[in-house]
Amino acid sequence: MYVLVLRSREPISYGEESVGIKTLIKRISILLPEQGEVLQVPVILGNGLRGVLRDTMTNVFLEKVAEIAKKNNKNVDVDARVLLLMLTGGVLRRRGEEQVTAKSIDNLRQKTGVLLPLNIMGFALSNVMIPSKIKVSVFYPVCSETFALVKDLIDQVKDETDIDFDKLSTVSIRNLIDEVQMMHKDDVSKLTNISLPGIKITNIGQADTIRGRQVQETRGEEESESQQGQQEERVRARLQAIFQREYVVPGTVFIGFISEIVPLSDAERELLALSVRKLKGSGGVGGAVARGFGSFSIEYNDLDKLIPSGNSSKLDSFIESNLDKILEVLKSNPEEWLRSS
Repeated sequence: MYVLVLRSREPISYGEESVGIKTLIKRISILLPEQGEVLQVPVILGNGLRGVLRDTMTNVFLEKVAEIAKKNNKNVDVDARVLLLMLTGGVLRRRGEEQVTAKSIDNLRQKTGVLLPLNIMGFALSNVMIPSKIKVSVFYPVCSETFALVKDLIDQVKDETDIDFDKLSTVSIRNLIDEVQMMHKDDVSKLTNISLPGIKITNIGQADTIRGRQVQETRGEEESESQQGQQEERVRARLQAIFQREYVVPGTVFIGFISEIVPLSDAERELLALSVRKLKGSGGVGGAVARGFGSFSIEYNDLDKLIPSGNSSKLDSFIESNLDKILEVLKSNPEEWLRSS
């Protein structure tokens, strides 16, 4: 188990239920045994942080691939459908009448086994879901109401940080919540934000299939009209919408952990640790407004100890040993990965 301590720098607003244009912050009920009460507190669920971690892990992995490919005088072409699958985790949906066999699942694992972000974070493709190898816990704000619940985690890190947890234990949850006006847009815009040296993204027009949308194939004038209609629909989908969210105030400290459900390989652990380090060193994680995150810093994490020093990188060795296979899978169509070969 790897403990993480986060501190919000901007409003943290992660929620689901809405009242009008206001999104209520996500709360869960906790038991306060000393008071004999059940209280609702705002939290960041693991899935919220997983989205940020998945994005960063994809970037770290592709940067490593591009770096090693350049040393070997090879080009890196990434199919947009593969990239979107790595960034979003895909969409679980029906796959017609075609049966998914053990052989097709084995073929899928051979394809994705070299794409470590997919292997670690899990994904959905057609009607198949590959589970994640890691668990990202609920992150609780450290305050008087939650202190007893997270004390075991605090005890593991209190001597490693400058955070005064004893003072935080006197702050009431009521003083940590306010409201803010925000905007969001469609996550497909992620494709336009990816800019990695030495990597070419292909088949952007086919990316919607990863999100469960059908891409129509037409010809002649019908094709032109269809493309124009799809473009107009995409533009409308990307229009920013104003809404309101409840938020946890800047300066709030959250604590939680990442654990391995299935043991990771050395290369996978190193990639996970490098991803968290990149988040920590970026000067502030967040800005993914659609997911309800402002900026927050990583004050402490247990994962740095997994990053080797010198030239003993297990991740680099894995990529070098599997470079040709990685490059082949990156430029392939993920819709065909389930087909037996």
